[in-house]
Amino acid sequence: MSEVITIRVSKEIRELMKEANTNWSEDIREYIIGRAKSMKLHKMLLKIKKNSDKIKVRGDSTLLIKEDRYGI
Repeated sequence: MSEVITIRVSKEIRELMKEANTNWSEDIREYIIGRAKSMKLHKMLLKIKKNSDKIKVRGDSTLLIKEDRYGI
């Protein structure tokens, strides 16, 4: 099921929109979908960052560095 959203623009903007040969409904719909997904992703990343700050890594970092450098 879909919802209807109405926006108000000035007469000047409306005239510019009429001059442009484009499907405004589709363009705006695609923008809103992309923006909503981006905002959802941003919210998820903030949550992951917040949770990752709580995680403490245990172990000797020198062993990890040597393993990475020398394949030990």
